[in-house]
Amino acid sequence: MGFSPIKYTLNRNIQSSGLQNQVDGARVIEIFALILKEVLGEEFNEKAKALYLKNRILTISVISSVTGQEIKLREVKIVEAINRKMEANLVERLRFLA
Repeated sequence: MGFSPIKYTLNRNIQSSGLQNQVDGARVIEIFALILKEVLGEEFNEKAKALYLKNRILTISVISSVTGQEIKLREVKIVEAINRKMEANLVERLRFLA
């Protein structure tokens, strides 16, 4: 009997335990920071932070309504980039908290 790569074992265990949504949410939050930096520049990582993913809506905390508007203008591009990196349509839209 051969060994399975740990990646496959972990993925199977995560899916069977029902933790997949939480793992996906954590990965989306990480990816949002990278995408935000690419799209708007590094200074925006200090002005906005992804908080959580629920019902395909990624909630973002922003320091001001101006920051929220800047991100909102690029929402489609950001959402598409996140979904492309995740290789799944996990995010439908962004929600902002100021």
